Amino acid sequence: MTETVTTDTLGEAGQRGSLEIKHKAVERLAVLAARSTDAVARPQPGLRVLGGRDLPKADVTVNGSRVRARVAVAVTWPSPLAKVAADVRAAVARDLSELGIYTVDRVDVTVQCVPAEATHEEGRVQ
Repeated sequence: MTETVTTDTLGEAGQRGSLEIKHKAVERLAVLAARSTDAVARPQPGLRVLGGRDLPKADVTVNGSRVRARVAVAVTWPSPLAKVAADVRAAVARDLSELGIYTVDRVDVTVQCVPAEATHEEGRVQ
């Protein structure tokens, strides 16, 4: 009994295939990066902007290997808005760049709302 073994030789790694990340997946990664930033408010019931979308939200433009992102966030009170926006910008750029596929050209961050702290009503004794 004779066994026949065939081996397919593989070409260079860059010639074997490619990785394609869908547009919505890139937007989702930008939202997750923004959400991981300190002082960005977590999604809450009732915290919606016009159009009915929860915050944070992202809109990305992918052109070949280049990405531009627009990110909208809600920031907890009291937080320095400029610092939070800079932190979100850095987190989104870092996370999208770490994919190794994209060069991030620009990340624009908009603070769309600063939700008020939850108030706790204390009961009265009569």
